[in-house]
Amino acid sequence: MKSETLLFIHGFPFNSSMWDFQIEHFHGQYNTLAPDLRGHRDGPKGPGPWMIAHHVEDLKKLLQEKGIEKAHLIGCSMGGYIALHFVQQYPEKVASLVLCDTRADADSNDAKDKRFALIQRLHRDGLNAFAREFAQTVLGESTQKIKPSLLKKVEDMILSNTVEDVALSVGALASRRDSTEALAKINCPCLVIVGIEDKVTPVDVNQKLAQGLKKSEFKKIPKAGHLANFEQPAAFNEALQEFLKANIKPI
Repeated sequence: MKSETLLFIHGFPFNSSMWDFQIEHFHGQYNTLAPDLRGHRDGPKGPGPWMIAHHVEDLKKLLQEKGIEKAHLIGCSMGGYIALHFVQQYPEKVASLVLCDTRADADSNDAKDKRFALIQRLHRDGLNAFAREFAQTVLGESTQKIKPSLLKKVEDMILSNTVEDVALSVGALASRRDSTEALAKINCPCLVIVGIEDKVTPVDVNQKLAQGLKKSEFKKIPKAGHLANFEQPAAFNEALQEFLKANIKPI
C-alpha cells in the first residue's frame, strides 16, 4: 500500500463520483479512497436519525478496515463538516485537512426551518424537482453556460439516492455542531478552497474559515460554484497538488 492516503469526502446529496477527476489524477501518486457516504448511493444505511458523527464513525471504521493509521482528509460541503468533526474527534488520524466550499458554523434557526421545509417537500413531492433546482444552485453560472452537461450529471448523482435517505441526511446537516471555536485548535496543515461563484457557501464564508485555522492556505477557483473540484478539476487539482507537495512526500 502506498504510504500516504487521500480520503475524499463528498458533499450532500451526491456520491463518490464527484471526485472522479481527482481520483484519476492522484491515484498514481497516493493511495486514494472515495467512499459513498451513509445514505448516499451505495454507502452504508443503518437506522435513522443520522448525525454527522455517524459519518465520522463510518470513516474511522473504513480506515481501520484498510489498515490506515492516518489520512489526508479532503471534504467538500457536507464532506467539510464531516472532516472538521473527524479532526476534532480523532486528530491523531489526520495528516492534513483540505476543506472545499464549506463552512465551520452551524445552521441558524432560519436555516433549520428551511431544512424542515425541505424535508416536508421531499416527502411530498419526491426528488425530481429538487434535483433540477439543486443542480442549478450548486453549479456556478459559468459552468452552466460553458459545461451545461454537468447539470445532468449532478441531477443523476442526486437521483441515485432515495427520498428517505436524502431526508435523513438533511436532518444530519441541520444538527451538525458549530466548529468555529475548534478551528484554532487544529494543528495539522490546512487548505481551504472555494469556487468564486459559490452561492451556497460564498467566498467570504470560506475565507473566514481559513482565517480561523492556525496553519492554513486559501485558494479561490475561477469560473466555479459550490462544486469547484467538479466544475474546474484542472485548477482544483493544481491547487491540491501544490498543497500536498508542500506537506507530504509522494511515492
